[in-house]
Amino acid sequence: MLRIAIILISLATLDAAAAEDTPSKEQIAWIKNHAVSFKTPRARSGLEDLAPLENIIGDARIVALGEGTHGTREFFQMKHRLVEFMASEMDFTIFSIEANMPEAYRLNDYVLTGKGNPKELIAGMYFWTWYTQEVLDMVLWMREFNKSGKGRIEFTGFDMQTPDIAMEIVEDFVRRVEPEHHDEVKASYAQARAFQKPEPGGDFGIVSGKFPVDVVKGKRIRYSGYIKTDGISRGYAGLWWRVDGESGVLTLDNMNARGARGTTPWTQYEIDMTIPPEATGLVFGMLMPGNGTAWFDSLAVEIDGQPYRGERPFDFDFEDFDIDNVSRGGDAYDIQVDSAAAHRGRRSLRIKHTGTEKQSIAPVRAARICRNVLDRLESRTKQYSKIVPEKDVAWALQNARIALQSCRLFAGPSSRDESMAENVRWILDQAPPNAKIVLWAHNGHIMKCADAEGEYQPMGSYLKRVYGDELVVIGFTCNTGKYTAVIRGEGVQSGNDLVPAEPGSAEFCFHQTGRPRFILDLRSASKSDSASAWLTEPTQFRSIGSLAMEDQFSQITLPLAFDALVYFDETTASRLLFK
Repeated sequence: MLRIAIILISLATLDAAAAEDTPSKEQIAWIKNHAVSFKTPRARSGLEDLAPLENIIGDARIVALGEGTHGTREFFQMKHRLVEFMASEMDFTIFSIEANMPEAYRLNDYVLTGKGNPKELIAGMYFWTWYTQEVLDMVLWMREFNKSGKGRIEFTGFDMQTPDIAMEIVEDFVRRVEPEHHDEVKASYAQARAFQKPEPGGDFGIVSGKFPVDVVKGKRIRYSGYIKTDGISRGYAGLWWRVDGESGVLTLDNMNARGARGTTPWTQYEIDMTIPPEATGLVFGMLMPGNGTAWFDSLAVEIDGQPYRGERPFDFDFEDFDIDNVSRGGDAYDIQVDSAAAHRGRRSLRIKHTGTEKQSIAPVRAARICRNVLDRLESRTKQYSKIVPEKDVAWALQNARIALQSCRLFAGPSSRDESMAENVRWILDQAPPNAKIVLWAHNGHIMKCADAEGEYQPMGSYLKRVYGDELVVIGFTCNTGKYTAVIRGEGVQSGNDLVPAEPGSAEFCFHQTGRPRFILDLRSASKSDSASAWLTEPTQFRSIGSLAMEDQFSQITLPLAFDALVYFDETTASRLLFK
């Protein structure tokens, strides 16, 4: 009888929890009353049903459009339709996408003049996420809109993940205005291009494994280990830990400024960081950029001060370590378990440089070189403006900043989101007064607020501080369907399944309305209103980036992050332009 009673109590508890997570009729009615339904996500379908958006956007100068995945057809189509509406009805004249700035600007020539092949230009932005039929359709519409005389829309980008084209633009500029200095700039950038990116491959040896993300989200970790070195005259040996999010790398520590160098005895090193709650993946290990030999032993992980004793991605003492069961890379390195050296026990892990020497520098050095190039250009701005139009000078300086931002991205704590916000400001500063811009990026980048601990600051949070109410942020989400994303080891795939929204999530509540699609103004939600107060509390919300994910939800306070949401009950995968 006792066992039956316990089972009944457990079932009752589960039922109570499910009931608590199920939205009330009052909550569903509130959403229905405040949601604006629209007939289709497809552009060129008329604009009458989008008229209520004028009240949401108001006098905003910047409207940021997000996406809950980087591979959802309806998200992309609807963003195209919203661009059509804002360009046609609200005098928005600039579009800017989460793509490398100079490469994205090449598309501007096409949308304004018809110069170039749009499909090839989209591919030239590098990101497979934008190499889709949906983005191509939008670019073709932009060209037609500009030809029609009904308005004008420019195509720009605000990201900075690769420096090569930006450096070429600066080199060409210096050749025009100061040819005697061209060789020096070219040599500087050639040296900066040789920086060591903290990722597998290339001229460094690396061993990596995955760490279970769920046990450390929002917690502080200390990753430590002992390192011994011999003859490292170039580079260093160190530990590394990378935190991935839906939109890319959130945090990386590869010890590039404090690793072991030269010939040293066993010495303990450590990495200490807080894992953002929105982390979706953790990768960690050991690496050695440079020459010589390094041994690693006695690794340990502590979580909030307590030793981690769960299932380990590594045999931390390498006593029974199977080198074939971990990911390792570096063509010029021999990576083995060594029975002849150990900090404790019998064995350690050894990374030994066996290749020929290559000219390579640390990212921090590359950033310093780019900083010097930019400083010199800025000091001679007045001189250059007497030779070429000021807009050419401004563009060269901005590309020098892009080169610097790109190197800083790999050099340490520099924020990609902060750099993207700076680039958006630059775009607006070059435009006529009161010009309006539409941004296209992932939900995780456009959010107005930082994470719970304030460690991850999205692009939207930087823009909010500068532009205040001139910024309107519109997130995108959905309930079920398919999406395009990268599957590790398989590449980009379009058959990935969205996990159906569960009770307690925002999407589950939206699904209960029975509406296939709508736009919800979140600014109407209030803590004092029982029907909408739940929206003002942390809520489970879907977030997927470029990688396919099983754990697709994380907590977010929606009105703090977004002004409005676009919701689809069912979606399909974006349609890639390659197979």
